[in-house]
Parts: sequence; C-alpha cells; structure tokens
Amino acid sequence: MQPQIENAVRSVARKCREAIIIATKDKPRAEHDPIITEILNFHAKQIQCLPPNTFSPKLWLTYYVRLVDKESRNDAG
Repeated sequence: MQPQIENAVRSVARKCREAIIIATKDKPRAEHDPIITEILNFHAKQIQCLPPNTFSPKLWLTYYVRLVDKESRNDAG
C-alpha cells in the first residue's frame, strides 16, 4: 500500500477508534457489537476508493483501527 493511502486510512481509523471509545463507554459489552458495526460501516464509506481491491474497506478499516489502538496503548503504557 502506498504511504499516502496508508496515512489516509490511518487518519480515518483514528477518528473511528475515538468514536467507538465514546459510543461504547459505560455500555455493557453485550451492546458493543451493534454499536461498533454501525460506526465501522459509517467510517468505511470514507475509504471506499482508497484501499487496494484485495479486501473490503471495512476489513481494512477494522485492521487499522486495531493497529492504531495497539499503538496508542503502547505509547500510553
């Protein structure tokens, strides 16, 4: 993946991660899946033309949200 595309996907992933954290805060885990799915679907629309055709935009976004989350946790810890 080209660096420009990866940076764009990472930017959307950071926004998506923030939205997930805010939306799921103080909610029981049983309610997290539908909330996260809705947020991922919304943000995946922003990167539909960016990732290569190997995977869907939602899968790319999910991967990068997890990656950004892991990086954030390592920086904070």
